[in-house]
Amino acid sequence: MRQDTMPSPRRLRSSWASWGLALILGGSLPLGAADVVLASNTTVGTPAGSIPRTAPGAEHPAGPLSAAEILNASHTIDQLLDADLAAHQVKAGVKTSDEQFLRRAYLEMIGRIPTFDEATAFLTSRKSSKRQELVHSLIGSEGWISQQYNFWADLLRVETRLNDRYPGQPYIDWLKQALRDDMPYDQMVRSMLTAEGPAIEKGNGAAGYYVRDAGMPLDNMSNTVQIFLGTQLTCAQCHNHPNDKWTRKDYFEMAAFTAGTSVTRNLNPPGMAKGAGKGQGAGAAYRQIAQSTPEVKNAFRMLTYTIGLKVQAPNASTIALPADYQYKDAKPGEQVEAHAMFGEQPSVGARQDGRAAYAKWLTSPDNPRFTEVIANRMWRKVMGLGLVEPVDHFTDSTQASNPELMQFITRLMVGVKYDLRKFSEILYQTEAWGHMSNKQEYNPAEPYYFSGPLLHRMSASQVWDSLLTLVVNDLDAQKGPTAEGLYAFYDANKDKTPADIYQMAVSLGEKRVKLKAIQTEMIATRTAMDTATPAEIPALRAKIQELMESRKALDTDNDPLRALIGMAKQAGAGKQGEKRLMGAGGVGPLLRASELPSPAPAGHLLRTFGQSDRQLIDNSSDNPAVTQALTLLNGFIDSEVVSEHSLLTGTIAKISDPTDKVRAMFLMILSRQPTDKELSMALRSAASGGQAAVADVAWALLNTNEFIFIR
Repeated sequence: MRQDTMPSPRRLRSSWASWGLALILGGSLPLGAADVVLASNTTVGTPAGSIPRTAPGAEHPAGPLSAAEILNASHTIDQLLDADLAAHQVKAGVKTSDEQFLRRAYLEMIGRIPTFDEATAFLTSRKSSKRQELVHSLIGSEGWISQQYNFWADLLRVETRLNDRYPGQPYIDWLKQALRDDMPYDQMVRSMLTAEGPAIEKGNGAAGYYVRDAGMPLDNMSNTVQIFLGTQLTCAQCHNHPNDKWTRKDYFEMAAFTAGTSVTRNLNPPGMAKGAGKGQGAGAAYRQIAQSTPEVKNAFRMLTYTIGLKVQAPNASTIALPADYQYKDAKPGEQVEAHAMFGEQPSVGARQDGRAAYAKWLTSPDNPRFTEVIANRMWRKVMGLGLVEPVDHFTDSTQASNPELMQFITRLMVGVKYDLRKFSEILYQTEAWGHMSNKQEYNPAEPYYFSGPLLHRMSASQVWDSLLTLVVNDLDAQKGPTAEGLYAFYDANKDKTPADIYQMAVSLGEKRVKLKAIQTEMIATRTAMDTATPAEIPALRAKIQELMESRKALDTDNDPLRALIGMAKQAGAGKQGEKRLMGAGGVGPLLRASELPSPAPAGHLLRTFGQSDRQLIDNSSDNPAVTQALTLLNGFIDSEVVSEHSLLTGTIAKISDPTDKVRAMFLMILSRQPTDKELSMALRSAASGGQAAVADVAWALLNTNEFIFIR
C-alpha cells in the first residue's frame, strides 16, 4: 500500500483483513526475539528424599517457605535458566516493553485483554515496581478464577451435563469455589478421589469427579493416573503396555483401589422413614412408570438422575481379572488386591474402602511423580511448554530439558504446600517470563531452551473473553447460572418416597403434554392469520394472547425440571441487566467462557477457536482454521464489537478529537499506542468516512496477527 494515498473504509478493511487473515492462519510476527535452539536431554531424576522441608510421612512440609524464600524463588529460577542458556551458548531473552508485558499479563493471568482504564493506569504509572504489583493484583482476582477454571475444566473434562445425563453444575461450582478459596492442590485431588454421597447436595460437588465417568470405573482410574501422575496406563487395560513397563496385572491392581466406587440412582433416599407402607418402594414406582406416557417417563428419569444420584464408596479393595486375561502371572477371573504402581504401598485391607489410603499415597510429597507432574503442568501453563513434554507421558526414562530446574520447581511445589496460586506468582515474577516470546515453532525432535515464553495464539476462551471485554462493561461481574436452584430442589425433595417422586413425574409429564398442545394450537392459529379476513384477525389475536397466558401459567420458573438441567436464573445477572447480556445473531449470552454452558455448543465462537469438547483430557486446540478467519471477518466483530451498543463504540464516541479516538482504539484492542505510520493511516480513514470508518479501523485491528497472538 502506498503511503501517500489512503483507501476507502471498505478498501482499508479489505487490505488490513488480508494482513489479519495471513496472521490468523499462522503467519509469523516480526517480534525481534532471540532465536531458540534446543533443550538438553537429561533425565529428570528426583531421587528419594530430595524434596526438602518434609517431615517423614507428613502430608505437607514441616513449615511454609519464609517470605525471603518466596522472594528468592523467582531469582533462583532465573539463575537456573541463565546458566542453562550460557552452557549451550544461547542468547538470553530480551525484556518486553511495558505494553507487551501488560497485554501478556492480562491474557495469561485473567484470560482477557486489559480495558482502556486498566491499560492507561499501568502505562502511565512511573513506579519501578509496577510489573510486580500488577502480577500480584491479578493473581487471585475474579478473572484469575475464571482463567484457572477454564484450565482445570479442560483437564478434568468438566461438563454442564455430565455424560449428557447428570447435572454437572454442582461439580462446576465446587471447582470454582476450590479455586476461589485457593485450596491446596493435593487437598483438591484428595477431595475428588475420596468423594461419596449425594451428588446434588450443596458442598459435595467433588462427587462429580466420579459422576463424570459413571459406569466406567476403569476409565476413571486411567484418567486419574494420566492427570495426576502423568502416566498413560490405558494400553495396559487390555495387554501389557508395549512402550512402558506396566503389565495388565499392574493395571488391575491399581484399579482395585477405586473400581468398586459406583454411581447410583437409588430412589430410596437415606432420610426416608423406615417401614414405609406397601407400594411406596422403588419397585412399585418403576412398575407404574413402565405403563406411563413418554412425558412422565422422561420426567421420572430426570428426577431420579438428581434426587437419587450419589456416589457409593466401595466396600472392598479387590477386583476380578477379566475372563480374557492372557498372562501366566494370574488366572482369568482371579481376585487381585489393590497394589500401588510404585513407591511405598498404602495400608488397606481387602474388605475396606481403600480410597483414602490410595489418595494419601498418590498426593504425598514422598511421591515425587505427583509433584513433578503438577509442577511441570503449571510451568507449561505459564511458559507455554513443559520442561517435560508431553506433560502426561512420564516414564522411568523421562528426560527434562533442564533437570536442575525440574528438581527445583518440584521442591518448590512442596515448599509452597501445593499452593498453585503462590507457585504461579513465583513463575510470573521471573525475569524470564517478562522476556520477549520465542517465535520459533517448537519441534519435539530438537532441543529447546527457555529464553522467554513460547509464542502462541490465544486460546478459545481468551479470544472470546477478549472480544467481550470490548462489548460488555465490567465483564468479570457478569455471572451465569449456579447450582443454587439444584441444591434447593434436592433439599426440598431428598426425603420423599419413590411414590412421591412418581407423583411429581406424573404432574410434570401432564404439564408437558399441555404445553405441547398449546404450542401446536399456537402454530395453527398463527398460520390461520396468514389467510384470515380483516374481520377474523382480532379474534385470532385474542386467541394467541390467551394461549400465551396459558403457556406462561404452566411454564414457570418454579418448574423443577428447569433446575435439573442447570438453567435456573441467576439473580443479579450484572449491572447491565440480563437482556443486554444476550448477543445478536444467536450467539447466546455475552458471558465469559467460564460462565457459559460447558462446553459451548457446536458452532459457537468458542468451539470454532478450539475449545475442548470435554471428551478427552486436555483436548483444546489453538491451531488455526479458515472458519476462525471467517468468524472474525464476518461474524461476531460486526454484530457485537463494532456495533452501536458495544463498550468500544461507546467509549470512542465520547472522544471528540480524531487523534485521541485512534489512540483509544489501539489501546483498547492492542494495548499499545499506534506508530506514526498507523496513526496517519487511521486518521485519513476516520476523516473520510465518519463513525463507519472508525468502526472499520477497529475491525481491521481485530483481524490482525497482533491481536490473535500473545507476544
